[in-house]
Amino acid sequence: MSTDRNTSERNGRVSRSSLACLPCRSRHLKCDAKKPRCTRCAEFARDCQYAQSRRGGLDRAALSERRRRLAGIEDHAPGPGPEAIGIPSPQQSAGSRSQQEFMTGMVEMDLSNSYGLLNGAGFGDQSSNSSSPTTFEVEFGSIQNDSLVNSYYRNFHGLHPFVLPRSHLIRVYQDPSKQGSLKSVIAAMRLIGNIYKSREFSIPLKEHVEASCSQLLPTDPFIVQCRLLYSMALFWHEYKDEAKSQMDMAIQTARELGMFQMEFAIKHGGQDPVLRESWRRTWWMLYTVDAYYTGTLGTMNFEVANIDATVELPCEESEYELGEIPEPKTLDDFDCREFAPDDVVFSSFAYLIGAVRCAAFAISIGPKVAAKEDSPQVLQTADSILNGWMLLLPKERKQVMSRTGEIDELMFQAHLLIHVATIGLHRPLSDLKFNTVENASSCAREPPLDTPTPDLVNVHTVRVLRSVEAQIRFLALPSRQFHHTPFTTCMVSEGTLALLSACRFLLKGKELTIAREQIRMTIGCLKALAELWSRTARNVREIQKIAHHVLGLASKNNAGSARNNSNEGLGLSSTDEYGLFGSETGTSSEELNMLPSLDSIEDLCGWYNIGGLDPSISWES
Repeated sequence: MSTDRNTSERNGRVSRSSLACLPCRSRHLKCDAKKPRCTRCAEFARDCQYAQSRRGGLDRAALSERRRRLAGIEDHAPGPGPEAIGIPSPQQSAGSRSQQEFMTGMVEMDLSNSYGLLNGAGFGDQSSNSSSPTTFEVEFGSIQNDSLVNSYYRNFHGLHPFVLPRSHLIRVYQDPSKQGSLKSVIAAMRLIGNIYKSREFSIPLKEHVEASCSQLLPTDPFIVQCRLLYSMALFWHEYKDEAKSQMDMAIQTARELGMFQMEFAIKHGGQDPVLRESWRRTWWMLYTVDAYYTGTLGTMNFEVANIDATVELPCEESEYELGEIPEPKTLDDFDCREFAPDDVVFSSFAYLIGAVRCAAFAISIGPKVAAKEDSPQVLQTADSILNGWMLLLPKERKQVMSRTGEIDELMFQAHLLIHVATIGLHRPLSDLKFNTVENASSCAREPPLDTPTPDLVNVHTVRVLRSVEAQIRFLALPSRQFHHTPFTTCMVSEGTLALLSACRFLLKGKELTIAREQIRMTIGCLKALAELWSRTARNVREIQKIAHHVLGLASKNNAGSARNNSNEGLGLSSTDEYGLFGSETGTSSEELNMLPSLDSIEDLCGWYNIGGLDPSISWES
């Protein structure tokens, strides 16, 4: 497995420099500080930047002279007034007291050494981060006026809605008995809020989350919320080992506290219906994210899948935000929904939970290595599970976008999840073969040992293409921006890889041209996520390299073709342009050598090789 942390082990002992570059410093990695690019950044072809000196580039003599000059100015300058040293004037005292209380405990941090972890992705303006330090408060005094908390609720809360709604959190935080517990959750929220606000992963805020967690008792249920948020932020910024550790601890604490039981929310929520709903949502979000990790890595144990949960299902998002919590529905109610009256509709969160359960069950009974005899089983068993979820959706849940143009994020995730599970189950048995270069990534799976009969091949191929088309429809929804959970990265990537295979082996003419445009759109969607999440930025580069190779663009560029620009789009419909893939065996070893960096592709996504969800499997690839 090729990761930044493993690279340090392969390179042996590397001298640590006090002038470490920003990418190495942000990851706490050893850096040899070579310029213009250190050895580690050169190996992974990422931008290597160094923090500008706070001394302005002056040597000691110049600094000494400047200090003497400033001292002379201060000796002749009038003394500062009380306002200049932070003492309010009598006129200001009354009106500024609340502001002084808010500022109490705030610590301003110089983040000139922080690095926006979009290494080499070309998204955003990174140069401004290194030239002008970013300042913000690591600690806080008022949630209501905290810009990072506001950023969290504005950008991330709707993607994974399980912490208390903003208005209710402000109210609960006024209770001194709750403040100590909530500080750790708020610290994790602020870390994520800063990612959206500053487009960077803050090391000071990361350390503040860890310090806040260390102050909580291990039996405090709020630590589950903190670790779950923290794990997601770590994972999508390339801290995979730390993310696993936080997720493991969150699951362990939740199990020990009995969070999966109905009585837990009542016991720890007391007479507060919103807090009880938050505890129910915490368990189900833990369940959902654990499944997302399983699909993303393809090798992780879906640990909570086999827990017999009795906790009730979440309510509608609007009800949660308004604090109008209805009598909760149960998992048994959901499992018997086919017998319920037509007017019984569950929440979007409940349908997402159902999608996770269906996808996990279908994949668990599917073949780990597809073979000819597995085809009927996939069609008769796994398909019935996935199709059952879609067929039983009420009309209003099939439409992800409302009349006002708002996207139901949880239903969006649920639909993508069902379709990516369908792609993962059917593609190995379809006519959409796996390219050799694609097998260099961990998201690819070995082709079937035997070729299924032609009629079943067609069925599996159509299944894959229909799910890819469905994904495209969801990605093409007319939203102002592609704003979704980073876990959609791997779901979109799976569909893109299947579509690339269709471009290579199946589509021609106009259909091929349309598919090429769809691939451009999906990569554009991923780039939007990559502006925030460095792991997605890496996945974008990997998809681009695979696509560049699969579509034969490398050979055409190297040949220096004199083809007219006006014919570029339509010319892709000709199979002659794929001379790079002239043989049935796929890409040759010489062609793979053209892309040596593909050997380091890892964890792109793993929905193809999950297998039977073996409890003994770890996160390691």
